[in-house]
Amino acid sequence: MLTLLLLQVVLSQKILDSPLEQVIWCKSETFILTAKGMLYKNFTSEMPKFISNFTIREILQSEADSQVLYFIGDFDTSYVSQNCGKTYTKFKHDKTLHDFKLNSLEAHSLMAFKDFRCNSSTTLCKDKYKKQIYVSNDYGANWRMVLNRTRDAIWDKLIELPEIPDSRIVASYINDQGHQQVSYSDDYFNTFKLLRNNSYGFYQTKEYLFILIDADSFSKGYDLEVIKQGTLNPVELVLPIEDHQKYTFTVLDTVNGSIFISISHLEDMPKIMNIYQSDSTGTKYTLSLINNVRSLDTGNCDFEPIIRGTYIANIYDNVEFEKFKMRRSTKNTDGIKRLENYKQTRITFEQGGEWHALKAPKYDYKGQPIQCNGDCSLHLLGRSEAPRNRIISHSYIAIGTGNTGIYLGNEYKTYLSRDGGHTWFEILDGMHIYDIAENTGVIVFVSDEEQANEILYSWDEGMTFQKIKMNVTFDITNVVYKNGKFLFHGIQDSKTLGVAKQDDFTSSALKGVVVSLDINQIMVRECQGFDRAGEQDSDYEFWYPSNYAGDKCLFGQKEKYIRRKRSSQCYNKQPNLPVQTENCPCTKADWECDVGYKRDIYSNCVPMKEIKPKACKGTYLKSQGYRKISGDECQDGVYLGPIETKCTEEDQVTQKDNINIKQGRVSDIPNYTEPVKTQIINPNKNIEKKVDGGIKYTYLIFGVICLIITYIIKKKYFDVKYQTKKRQPAYYYPVKSQEKQRLFGEP
Repeated sequence: MLTLLLLQVVLSQKILDSPLEQVIWCKSETFILTAKGMLYKNFTSEMPKFISNFTIREILQSEADSQVLYFIGDFDTSYVSQNCGKTYTKFKHDKTLHDFKLNSLEAHSLMAFKDFRCNSSTTLCKDKYKKQIYVSNDYGANWRMVLNRTRDAIWDKLIELPEIPDSRIVASYINDQGHQQVSYSDDYFNTFKLLRNNSYGFYQTKEYLFILIDADSFSKGYDLEVIKQGTLNPVELVLPIEDHQKYTFTVLDTVNGSIFISISHLEDMPKIMNIYQSDSTGTKYTLSLINNVRSLDTGNCDFEPIIRGTYIANIYDNVEFEKFKMRRSTKNTDGIKRLENYKQTRITFEQGGEWHALKAPKYDYKGQPIQCNGDCSLHLLGRSEAPRNRIISHSYIAIGTGNTGIYLGNEYKTYLSRDGGHTWFEILDGMHIYDIAENTGVIVFVSDEEQANEILYSWDEGMTFQKIKMNVTFDITNVVYKNGKFLFHGIQDSKTLGVAKQDDFTSSALKGVVVSLDINQIMVRECQGFDRAGEQDSDYEFWYPSNYAGDKCLFGQKEKYIRRKRSSQCYNKQPNLPVQTENCPCTKADWECDVGYKRDIYSNCVPMKEIKPKACKGTYLKSQGYRKISGDECQDGVYLGPIETKCTEEDQVTQKDNINIKQGRVSDIPNYTEPVKTQIINPNKNIEKKVDGGIKYTYLIFGVICLIITYIIKKKYFDVKYQTKKRQPAYYYPVKSQEKQRLFGEP
C-alpha cells in the first residue's frame, strides 16, 4: 500500500558545482566536497572563508579526535581545523605529497608519500617501489622524510594495544641490499624489525597482518603468510588444495580469530574464486564455498555479512562452470560471457559451515502468489556488479535487489528480510537505492531505474510506504544515513541543465545535487513498552536467531532479541540488543569441516583425498573430519573433534627411527610424506646398519637434484620463450574499507 504523507516536510537541498565526491559529518556540521574540489558547509552556498581560490583534494577526519579535520589542498597548501571548522590553520607541504594517512591515536600525526625518480640501471630501482614516506607530528606544520624506496606503508592498526607505541609504522620497501621486505619501526625507521624478506606487500586487519610472497621458483602463483596479533613470525596459510596455484586473494572478513578469504586458482580467470575459512589461529583453512563471483574492475567479491555467523554470497553454478572449463579447453572464447548467465545466491547461518539457496518469497509486492517451484529460489545482486544495489543489513533487517528463478536474471525487484535472511518479502518493483536508519527502523528507497523526484520511506519494514516529493529531478548515486539525517546525492539531468546537444553533456558540465532529509521531521510517535516486549499493548516483540533447519542454538548459545513489531508505526530510541543468552549442548551444526575435508551431498565432512597420518609413536589424535567453529560456546553434547587413536604397525616410530630422523635418514620412516631435504650426516655418530634401500634412495635423490638443475639452466639460458614471457601480475585485494578496495600488483 502506498500512501501520500499529509505532513508538511521541508527538505534541505542544494545544487553543487559538480558531483559530490566526499561528505564528512563533524558534530552538527556537514562538509561536502565536490569533484571540482569545492567545499560546501551545511547545504549553503556560503563556503569557509579560506576557500577563496583554493582547490581541495580530500578531507580527512581524525579517529583520535573527530573534531580534527584536514583539508588537503591540490597544490602545496592545506588547512587543519581542530574544532569542526570554527577556525582553520594553514600549513605548507611539498606539492607532490599524496595519499595522506592519519594516525588513529594521535590527531597531530600524519603520513604522506612522495614519488621520486631513480636510476633504472641499479637493482635499487624497481617499479612500484618509487615512493618516499614523509611524516609530520605537529598538524602538518613540519615534514621529514623517514623511508625511501617504499611501495606502501600504514600506521599500525594494532597501536590501540598498550604495548605497541603510537608511532609504529608498517612498510613494504626495498632495503639497501636490494631486497624487498616488510618491516615495522617505532622510531620512524631509525631502527626497524624485519617481518618478512622477499615479500611484495601486506594488508593488515585488527587481528592479522597478511604478507604476499612468491610461492616458489617453479610457480607463477603467489602465497600469503599471516602474522597473528601478539606474534611476529609469519606463518604460511595451509589450504586443503595443496597442488593448486594461487593468483588472487581477497580477505573477506575476520571474526573470532577466524578468517574468510577468497582465492583464485586460475591465472586466466581471476573472477572465479574459492572461499576458504580458517581456524582460530588464522593459518589452517578448510574449503567453504566454490566459484565465488568477483569483479575484475574493482576486486569486490559477492560476499556480505548479515548478522553474526550469517553471510550471503554469489557463485557460478558448478555444473555450468564444469561445462565452461571444457569449452575453454577447446579455445571457445564466448564461454565466460555465457557463464555470466548462471549466477546463483547462497546463504550460510553457520559461519560458512553449510551453504543453502535463499528461500523465495511466497507473494509479490502486489500480494499475488509467486510461482517458484523445484530449484527456483531467490537471487540477489552483489557488489561485484551492482555496488549501489547490493545487500545491506542492520541488526535483523536485510535488503537486496534481485529476482526469483533458477539463476540471477536482469529483471529486478526489491526484497526485504526481517529475520536475518531466512524469510524474504518482495516489497517494491524494480531497482532501488536504499538505506536503514540505525535503531529508529526507518527505511528509505529511491528508484534507480529512472531519474528520481520522490523519496519513499517505510516505518513497518516494507508493508506500507509514504512518499515525499522533491523539488528537483536527478539521477541518484547513493544514499547514506548519519546523525539523524538521510543524505541523497546524485547528478542533475541534462534537461534541467539546458544542455542542447548530447555531445555537450561532458563531465565538466555535470552538476551535483544533494538532498537532506531529517527524520525528526517525519517521526510520528515514540515506541512504547520496551520492558513489556511480547505483550499485546507493547510495540516490541522477542526474536530468536536460528539456523537453516530452525534450530535456535547458534554457536552454542540461544539468544533472545527485542525488536520493534512490524505493524507498529513508531520510532525506536532503544537499541535492539539480546536480552538473554543461554548455552546449548553441542550438535553437528557446531562443527565445520576440518582441513582436508569437504561437505558431501548429505552434508557430511568427507576427505578430499586419502589422508595418511604422519609417523607416530604409541597414539595420535585422529581427525573425525570436523573441527569446532571458531567462537562456538556449546558445552557437552555431540563431540566430533579429534580422537586418540592407536598407531598401526606401519605408523610406529621407534627410538632408533627418531635418531635416524635427526640424522637425515628419511628412508627408514614408513609413509613419511614430508618433503625430502638433504642433510649432512655426522660421521662421528654411530648408525647401527646401512641398508641397500638407503643407498638407492641416495642415488635417486642425487638424480632428481641433477634433473632439477638441468631444467632450471635450460629454462633460464636456452628457452627463448621462457626468457621473453612476461609473468602475469598477481592481485591482492584487502577487505572493504569505507567501500574502497586497493589493488596489489606484482612489483
